[in-house]
Amino acid sequence: MGGRPFVSVLIPTRDNVAELLLCLESLRRLEYPPERLQVLIFDNGSADAAADRVRARFGPRGAGRWGRLDLERSPRNLGAFGGRAAALGALAAEAEFVLSLDDDVEVEPDALARLLDALADPRAAVVGARIVYADAPEETASAAGYVNPWLGVYRERRPAVRTRCDFVTSCGCLIRREALDQVGGFDRDYFTSHGDVDLCLKIRARGWDVLYDPAAVIRHRVARGGTRSPERVYYGYRNKLLLLRKHVPAWWFPVIVALYAVLGLPKGVGGSLVHHGRIDRAEVRAILLAALDATRDRRGEARWFGTS
Repeated sequence: MGGRPFVSVLIPTRDNVAELLLCLESLRRLEYPPERLQVLIFDNGSADAAADRVRARFGPRGAGRWGRLDLERSPRNLGAFGGRAAALGALAAEAEFVLSLDDDVEVEPDALARLLDALADPRAAVVGARIVYADAPEETASAAGYVNPWLGVYRERRPAVRTRCDFVTSCGCLIRREALDQVGGFDRDYFTSHGDVDLCLKIRARGWDVLYDPAAVIRHRVARGGTRSPERVYYGYRNKLLLLRKHVPAWWFPVIVALYAVLGLPKGVGGSLVHHGRIDRAEVRAILLAALDATRDRRGEARWFGTS
């Protein structure tokens, strides 16, 4: 396996050290030369002494388990994509690829090798793994994503073979460093949600391909349907609109907002009703504020969240 490319594994984390350690243990089992790996953990202001526990388990520099183990820390939470953006300067200079992971995933031993095989195609810049539920690995949680920016419509397909798509999830994807640098990396303005979609669309606009490869498997410790809170609802709706504002002509964005008002708002309220068995006033407020903030082009972290 000599001569394999150097890969930086980028993992943002926040107050989730128990699952982070499981993620790192899965990286120890990778079928890949450990000396060709940098593991870079970006701590988003955790209060759970994540760095100390990682060093206690793996040694100050990875103790030979990887070529490098680096821990960067922000004093405050920059969000999933703010953290990824801030960490880019700490990537190993020799890294040809970046494996983006969430801290609550576990990587199958052959996943990295399979993802690298997909990026042997010089036209391809991003490849996403098949993300499965950790407690039910036969069930796919995330696959190939497609977006129609003119209508603001997202959909997912689950092909059985490697295929081109519009976007994949940053909880388990491999990115060509050259393409990542070309587009300036992740956009911290999204804070959380849709930063991966934005990155893939920027890379595709540069003429690269984005791929999904179901042969590479990553297990995600996530609830079916995801967790739901006013905060998540807000970022999901706001960032979807911000992304569309960025990727469609300015004259078309008012049409997107109108479609959101006619179709998106009722759908969001209906989702709240189905999930809670009632209309959750905090979620409805989050949806309305998401639309308002997107039309005002308000980005980054929002601080208004509450339950009333």
